[in-house]
Amino acid sequence: MSQTIREFLVPHGADLTGVLATLHQRQPLEEGPWLTCEQRFFDSFDWRLFNASASFALCLDTEGSRLLWEDLAGEEPPLVQDWAGTPGLVADLPEGPVRERLAPILGVRRLLPVITIVSREQTLYLTGDGGQPCARLLVIVSEFREPTRGRTGPMAARLRLATRPEHTAEADALAADLHEGLELQRARMSIYTEALAAAGRRPGDYSSKLDFALTPDARADASVKTILGDLLKTIEANVEGAKAHLDPEFLHDLRVATRRTRSGLGQIKGIFPPELVTHYKARFAWLQQATGPARDLDVYRQGFGGYLAALPPALRPHLAPLEAYLVAQHRGAQCQVTEVLGSAEFRELIDAWRTFLAAPVPTHDAPASAERPVKAVADANLWRLYRQVRDEGRAIGPDAPPPELHELRKSCKKLRYLMEFFRRLYPTDEIAPLIKLTKVLLDNLGLFQDFAVQGQFLHEAALRMTADGSADTDTLLAMGALIASLLQRQEAAREAFDETFARFDTAGHRAAFRRLFKPAS
Repeated sequence: MSQTIREFLVPHGADLTGVLATLHQRQPLEEGPWLTCEQRFFDSFDWRLFNASASFALCLDTEGSRLLWEDLAGEEPPLVQDWAGTPGLVADLPEGPVRERLAPILGVRRLLPVITIVSREQTLYLTGDGGQPCARLLVIVSEFREPTRGRTGPMAARLRLATRPEHTAEADALAADLHEGLELQRARMSIYTEALAAAGRRPGDYSSKLDFALTPDARADASVKTILGDLLKTIEANVEGAKAHLDPEFLHDLRVATRRTRSGLGQIKGIFPPELVTHYKARFAWLQQATGPARDLDVYRQGFGGYLAALPPALRPHLAPLEAYLVAQHRGAQCQVTEVLGSAEFRELIDAWRTFLAAPVPTHDAPASAERPVKAVADANLWRLYRQVRDEGRAIGPDAPPPELHELRKSCKKLRYLMEFFRRLYPTDEIAPLIKLTKVLLDNLGLFQDFAVQGQFLHEAALRMTADGSADTDTLLAMGALIASLLQRQEAAREAFDETFARFDTAGHRAAFRRLFKPAS
């Protein structure tokens, strides 16, 4: 049977002992012992749980260790599982209700320590007729401990009133006494949220999503520096996690920010000196290439379950050597990522790039479009890229070779990135559907390209595994069947392209792109 929970705060500096003494005089309460409880809260680097209005903690007390999932909105009851390990990846947690709630939110993201709350707790039992307990009042005296910066500090004491429906009247009377008699205020946030605020942590302080507040009439070069500066922060925020391979998303976010940086440099024309654009495009291309193999292998390892599902059950066990091969290959590729991100060359690139972005924009002899309003520059470049995508797509016939679809995919990415850079310059209800439309086309082209790349990788892997003796005939047959399945799926994506592009290139969508981006004559 569900309980009703209400929490009241004893303000900092108030005499908790006096409050409890007064409460004992006014209410029939029986005391339990004081106990110590420690709650270690975790979330992903990008705050996926908090953004889903949830919290997750490992709770330790005299009764043992358990996992706790709570709905911060208070609309669902908490979920509890006994467990004595240290949370990391969801796949490492025991099966049960907590893992089931976490998995669809976190995906492959690692749980990282966010805040610890250490509490002394005492249960006071409100007794009714006959001396039987009818409600519980938990006294909580806590301090927070912030694990990364080492901050600690006291928190406001809490009185948590829990009651069942059959004792609502008694609990309501106690709640009224706490609020009106003792003048205690209801807690407006969870103890977890309060601890984060007290420690100076800001949930949501990292996100890979783009959202730039640009002013239409601002200088184009200054506005683009703002965009590129934010992308640099994303790159730097993910370096340590990517070096340690805490989870695959650190490297993914770092690479996406790098790719967006190159698009911004190359596709927003005429705002920076050409020699500078050429130099930094090459340097960031180096970073992209050096980290590419590890990212590809992350994708293959994450998709291994899909590889198994694509095969008949009798063939699935024979892919075990392939899985071992992927693990070994990833180990070497990850060593390269760690080496590159720890290198002097990388540090010099980042430092020089930061220095350029922080430098004032030139007051004279600026490139042609540098001093133009950013909205005008955005219009011109988005209109150019849209027409490029349109023309490339229309040129793809039934017998077009794969490289033509790959080029179209690269053009679509550039268009999407620039729309995301400049989306705040346009009405949301007009640009959002166009971004979504472009993503749909990109998804189709991405499937076509990814299946081709994976098929080629597996073919080369089969040759290497044959050469080193790690693949027997059964494994090679299973890999051959898998390659055939991938090529079939690639062909299906190719067959879907014509319809997908036709939906992109309707008269209505052409008019929408024209209306939004075409510069005035």
